[in-house]
Amino acid sequence: MISVKKNALIKLLIVVVGLSLLLTACKAGTETVAVTEEPPAATEDLAADTGEGGEAEETSTAVPQVEDSNVNPLPVDPITQTFTASDGTELEGTFYPAATTDAPLLVLMHWAPGDQSDWKAIAAWLQNRGLQPDLGTGGDPWLDSSWFPVLLEDVTFNVFTFTFRGCEGGCQSFDREGWKLDVEAAMLQIIGIENVDLSRVLTIGASIGADGAAYGCHFYNSELGGCLGAFSLSPGGYLTVPYADEVALLENELLPRPAWCLYSAGDSGSAAACQEADGQFYLATEYEGTAHGMSLISPGVTPNPLDELLRFIELYLD
Repeated sequence: MISVKKNALIKLLIVVVGLSLLLTACKAGTETVAVTEEPPAATEDLAADTGEGGEAEETSTAVPQVEDSNVNPLPVDPITQTFTASDGTELEGTFYPAATTDAPLLVLMHWAPGDQSDWKAIAAWLQNRGLQPDLGTGGDPWLDSSWFPVLLEDVTFNVFTFTFRGCEGGCQSFDREGWKLDVEAAMLQIIGIENVDLSRVLTIGASIGADGAAYGCHFYNSELGGCLGAFSLSPGGYLTVPYADEVALLENELLPRPAWCLYSAGDSGSAAACQEADGQFYLATEYEGTAHGMSLISPGVTPNPLDELLRFIELYLD
């Protein structure tokens, strides 16, 4: 009888111990799952800031000086660039670095009576770094920045200009096919410029450069993409392609690009070209008189073409 009771007690003890061990195991398993599903909030931060050895790196959590890091190391002074068209013709361009490394790029194309030097004052104005270029004594209003609109201190652009073949000091003859190749070469040249936002490019031109601006913008987009629009003063189909066709090419891109045309009512060739063009993102502005190309850039002209240019930039670079 006593032996039976002992056996019963032993069995009872075995059951109690087994249940105790089982409960302990279950409790431990539950805590492990909880930690896995809900890690401490600090774990992700530490993981983002740990080095290869698993220890936190102080440098990885330092707050960068954004404004300082965007300062362009390139000098204020313009940089001369030489490049070659596809037919081997050597061309000269000038790059005006912006104050920051992430600024857009504006490509300026001159008119037939002049060369890239006609853009000197406007290029320095758009660069907005205090450059005082040597403008000579010509007295042309587009070389006198005293009447230009005042830009905000933090507004700055990269600017690229170039001279069409045979146009140093003014074009000696019309070379429509050659100038078209020059535009292509210039738009390829800017791809290699450092510290420039190549996804934000605008083309701007006068007369032959006005057609160059429209054609060049589309050409750039077919090669790389990133030209956001063309601003033209007095185009006239001077590069073998009718201006209306150049506008249509921009309108028919996967992402339609705007084209603006400024012209004088008495400038018959440009008036016809601008009136023929059309499109959802096309805008033509007519002025009184006969002023052509750079001659439209004058303090007596209303609306001020430079104000219109700034409006174009603000609309399509934001």
